[in-house]
Amino acid sequence: MIMKNNNTVWTIIIIAVLVILGIVLLNSKPEIVEPEGEFIPEEGEEVLPEGEEVLPEGEEVLPEGEEVLPEEGEEEVSEPVVPDASPVSEEGEVLTSGNAPVDNTALPGSPDAPKQSRSLSEEEVPETAIKLSVSANGFSPNEFTVNANDVVTFSLTSTDRTHVFKFDDASLRGVAIGVAGDETRAITFKAPAAGDYTFYCDVPGHRDRGETGVMHVE
Repeated sequence: MIMKNNNTVWTIIIIAVLVILGIVLLNSKPEIVEPEGEFIPEEGEEVLPEGEEVLPEGEEVLPEGEEVLPEEGEEEVSEPVVPDASPVSEEGEVLTSGNAPVDNTALPGSPDAPKQSRSLSEEEVPETAIKLSVSANGFSPNEFTVNANDVVTFSLTSTDRTHVFKFDDASLRGVAIGVAGDETRAITFKAPAAGDYTFYCDVPGHRDRGETGVMHVE
C-alpha cells in the first residue's frame, strides 16, 4: 500500500515538472542577433540596391546624357563668342562680367567696355567672325560691312609687330584690340547706327603710314 502511494506521488511530481517546462518553452522567444556590420531595415523601410542613394524630396535622376534646363523665370547663362571676350545673351545683348549691357563709349579695357579676348589660335576664331590682319602695309581687308544693331565679332592678327586697333568715332571708343607680333585676338560688340566708321592703328606713326580702314554699317 505504501509502495503504491509513493509511485503515485512521483508520477504527479514528474507530470508537474513536464508541465512547467512546457510552459517555459512556449513563453520563450528566440533572440534575433544582427550580424555585425549588416543593416536590417525597420518594418516599412525601403531598402535601395547597392550603389544607389536617397535623393532629397523633389529631386530626380535624369537619364544619362540629359542636362538640367533652367526653370521658367531663371536666367540663362551667357557665353562668349570667343574665349575670355564679352559674353552674349540669348537675346543678343553683349554683356559685361556683371551681366549688364556693355558701353561702346567706355574707356577701352574698363569693366563697362567690350572685352577683347585672350591670345587665340586659328581654330578658336569662329567662322562667322570678320577676320582682319595688320602689318606695316596696313589692314587687310581695310573695309568691311555689318548691319546696324547686329552683334559683331572680328579678329585682328598682327603679321609683324605690335599694333593697336581703334575707331575714330567716340561712339565706338571702347572697341579696341591690342596685338603683339604674330598674335591674334578678337572682340565682340554691338554695331552702332548706320554710317561709315574709320578705324586705324593707334601706335605712333602707324596711322600716317596708311594703317587705316572703314567699317560700313547699313
